[in-house]
Amino acid sequence: MSIMEGTIMARPDPDMMGLLLSLRQQLESAAHGQAGQVIEQFCARHGRSKQTVWRWLTSFAGYDSGRKKRTDAGKTKLPEETLKFIAASKQMSVRANGKQTKPTAVAMNIADANGFEVPVCVSSVNRALRNRNMDGKSQAQARNHTRMRSLHPNHVHEIDPSLCLVFYIGSRQYVMTEQEFNKNKPAAIEKIKLKCWRYVRWDHASRAIDVRYYQAAGENQYSLFEFLLYTWGQQPHRLSHGVPKKLLWDKGSERSSPAVCNWLDAMGVDHTPHATHHAWVKGGVEGANNIVETQFESRLRDEPVTCVEQLNEAVERWVRDYNANAIKFVDAAIKLPDGQRLSRDELWQSILRHPEALVLLPDEKICRWFLAGKTHSRQIRDNLISFVHPELGVSRQYDLSQWAAHYSQREAIEIQPMLLAGGAVRVSIPRMGREPLLVQVEPISQHDSYGRNMANAIIGQEYKTAPHTAAQEAAKDIAKTAYGDVTLDEAEALLRKNARPFQGLNSGTGAIGHSNLGSTELPQRLIPAGRELDLPQAKPAELPRMNRVQMAKWLQGRLQNQYNAALLTDVSRRYPDGATEPELEAVLNDLQAGRTGAGRAKLQAI
Repeated sequence: MSIMEGTIMARPDPDMMGLLLSLRQQLESAAHGQAGQVIEQFCARHGRSKQTVWRWLTSFAGYDSGRKKRTDAGKTKLPEETLKFIAASKQMSVRANGKQTKPTAVAMNIADANGFEVPVCVSSVNRALRNRNMDGKSQAQARNHTRMRSLHPNHVHEIDPSLCLVFYIGSRQYVMTEQEFNKNKPAAIEKIKLKCWRYVRWDHASRAIDVRYYQAAGENQYSLFEFLLYTWGQQPHRLSHGVPKKLLWDKGSERSSPAVCNWLDAMGVDHTPHATHHAWVKGGVEGANNIVETQFESRLRDEPVTCVEQLNEAVERWVRDYNANAIKFVDAAIKLPDGQRLSRDELWQSILRHPEALVLLPDEKICRWFLAGKTHSRQIRDNLISFVHPELGVSRQYDLSQWAAHYSQREAIEIQPMLLAGGAVRVSIPRMGREPLLVQVEPISQHDSYGRNMANAIIGQEYKTAPHTAAQEAAKDIAKTAYGDVTLDEAEALLRKNARPFQGLNSGTGAIGHSNLGSTELPQRLIPAGRELDLPQAKPAELPRMNRVQMAKWLQGRLQNQYNAALLTDVSRRYPDGATEPELEAVLNDLQAGRTGAGRAKLQAI
């Protein structure tokens, strides 16, 4: 398949155009066969290739050699599938920094080894790649970016933390240089334990810039949280402030800041990280970083500061003047398409035309509540949950009855308080096999003078049925399976009557519960002969024996006034080693039967 040529050539500058017109006259007056020599002399004198000079002559100087154009001009014998393979092979070897590591000749060799037809030379392949925009330079610039706009100031903010070239050891300022600190010397950067991090915020509509520096070992959510508190809060040196509707940041900031994400969710800020290696999505703040480096940090060599606190004081003054376009000789104004030039502060002030867009940051104490990063869980009781909202400071109840079909009573759900929403909370209700159901619930606000919800039914006047929970819906299905088309109440009544369930099964004979047992043929098993267990002769338990004093106390306690010393003498003679309690009981039985304490019959006179 032929590949047509379509190269776009850069136009030579005016001086070169004059030289080309003079060269054209020389060629037109040159003798036959001398044109090549004239071109070679021109190329040697001006450092250009013959191919470039011939193209300039024909495209811009109006030179016509008089030769008839070849019928196959712009075509190649290289098959398209071969060209695509070579282009893909080269592209797969491009590094993340854009460096091309596979020469065309190597890709051609690999293509040939894999059975592709390569009937042309390296220069022809390179030309074909350029003509088809398959070369490395064209592919590096292949992505087309869509221009976007925002509705008003504070609609979209972009933030970006980056390592600052300035750092401090003790009270001395240092600046990283390319010779000491670069990508090939990471150990040099690691030696700096506390680095200086620059956080920049850029308002998409007004281009207003805000900057803050933090000293830390690395990027962390604490510094990010402090910066957002600072940049969205009101500051005396800065006009722009307020919570945006949307925040653009990178994935690294999002992944390292779960507590900040919860805080943003609570305020209703849509925080969308851009895809990896797509920093151009937040190109505004990338440009703002460059402005800070060139317009502010470049001043620090002339007037060093000794610590981050002084650095922040200096950058506050710069932010104040730069956004107001008040720095002498520095043009920081934004030029609009109609030619009007406005400062960034003037553009941000147009938020007055959108009063709903200016959302003030909640109290700092409330915001810091979210930095703890705790997960709050509550149990549902009668479709209600209780929660102490950080903005309200007291426990409030939240009614979940309209979502009852998605949960069961006593089920634990996760709660996240919402800010700037009148005490509302966001509830996450788990659902099997699906994403959790996220709902925003307002607190119950209307109560009677006795503290009860005004929506509750009045005893004796109203009747309100509570919505069925997921467990109740399952219970209805269970009841229908067991007893047919009945209600839950009817199923419970049948259960109390001991009614047989599943009567419709097996042609109306009912379910088989145990009559199927005993009919299964079991395998024949060998039973080994067991041995008899040899148990030792059990010994009766020995009861404690009482001495003479203990026996006297025991007998006196049982006989009271009928006790006498002669009885104790008889018992002692009968049990010289002392008696147990059952033996003393036998003595009492003998006395009751008319015998003596020794167990003999009493003698009677005749």
